[in-house]
Amino acid sequence: MNRRTRRKRRLVRGGVLLILLLAVLAVVFLFQAKTVTVYGNTRHTEEEIKEGLMNNILHKNTLYLQWEYRNGRVPDALPFLKSLKVSMKSPTEIEVQVVEKEPVGYLDKGEYVYFDEDGVVLELSDKEDSDYPVITGVEVDDPVLYQKLPMQSSAQLRTILSITQLLKYQELQAKEIRFGENGDITVYVGGVEALLGQDEYLEEKIANLSAILNKMGDEHGTLHLESFTGKSDLTTFTPSQETETETELQTDAGDGTGDGSADTGDGTGTASGTTGDTASGTTGDEAGDSGDSAGDSSQADESSSSVVIAMVFDSSGNLVYNVHVENGTVVDSNGNPVSGCSVNENGDVVDAYMNVFDGKTGELSN
Repeated sequence: MNRRTRRKRRLVRGGVLLILLLAVLAVVFLFQAKTVTVYGNTRHTEEEIKEGLMNNILHKNTLYLQWEYRNGRVPDALPFLKSLKVSMKSPTEIEVQVVEKEPVGYLDKGEYVYFDEDGVVLELSDKEDSDYPVITGVEVDDPVLYQKLPMQSSAQLRTILSITQLLKYQELQAKEIRFGENGDITVYVGGVEALLGQDEYLEEKIANLSAILNKMGDEHGTLHLESFTGKSDLTTFTPSQETETETELQTDAGDGTGDGSADTGDGTGTASGTTGDTASGTTGDEAGDSGDSAGDSSQADESSSSVVIAMVFDSSGNLVYNVHVENGTVVDSNGNPVSGCSVNENGDVVDAYMNVFDGKTGELSN
């Protein structure tokens, strides 16, 4: 190979390298994010998100940003985001779509400590947001932003996170979740104080709480769910009045009695009794007459309404609460047919797992 040929090749290689260099410089200087628009943020400012996203020269390049965050990945500098996606509108313009992590509750530690579904502190604020339940009766050390809640009991933290998720699933907005000294749990929803007792059968208790609240309307009082397990347990409601009368709530319909208490079998099995003492302002004879009347009313209700069964399994393996038979079809509390459930020749209900429930009492018979 002669000298002229070698020189020609060097010139070609040099030209290629120059073109590549110019291309790199063009990418670096032309594809620079000058206009950034952020969507989806409510708790954090646009400037806060832009600062965490474009914190070095590489992260100001529109091509790189679109490639790096194409799948929703979140940079470490933005721990309050759940997902982030960048779209390039032009070499100098990008749009940033974000989904923020949402608090599930807060604690009052002199400042309000908001935390997410993983128990991570999202915000330390001097503003109280009543859209989330306040957690009371728990021991917490000094919280650190974007770190796990430093609770003295990790089991209690797991319980808090479980309750908040169950409430969210049932679309219940609680005002407060309180822990007693003995570990008993109380949830305040609207005007109802729901006593859940110990950390057991929480899924069944909160599902039953939701079903009862849907039928109670704007009632105020105390709902006792401490012993509820989902197996046709009796639940008691005490209205908050000067003279309180107890109301029995059952997930299965009970028998009407002549003492003034009756189950309507309407999904919550609401029943109210009239006391025969002087504290209620009614004489003993009047109370007896009232009891007989309530007993007659109960029998009328039973003849016109269907027995309510606490829960059954549908064909998808899901638990469906408070079902009854309507025109020969097993339906839920909203009147929707329950798949996989049927009524046998004896009038008993058979669910998808072949559990048999007595058609007269609602009790599990097989």
